[in-house]
Amino acid sequence: MFRFFRSSGPDGRWRFRPEYVAPAILLALAVGVGLFFAVGNLVVWLWRVTLVDIFNIKAISFWQAWGLILLAQFLFKANMHPMTRTGRWRRRCDTTGDASSQAGPGRPVTPS
Repeated sequence: MFRFFRSSGPDGRWRFRPEYVAPAILLALAVGVGLFFAVGNLVVWLWRVTLVDIFNIKAISFWQAWGLILLAQFLFKANMHPMTRTGRWRRRCDTTGDASSQAGPGRPVTPS
């Protein structure tokens, strides 16, 4: 594969190799385009194999398959932000700074 960095000199420091940037970008672009068409055709194939035969529903095109993928992203992945201790849990803590009375994941809220 590509080696973007190389060791040069007695100090053993790794240096960036700019001559491999263009082939890496082209490879990433080719893989991205390939995945785009593969995922779209996979959804079309799954639709035809399952829904057309079972429920007698009309087959869909490649672009309709991508529309379904985007619709599923909007419906099922929207507002799914991970809850971290720096977010909502920090706001729920009291202002005294006492660690025993702070509410958080794994800690029961003790009444004062």
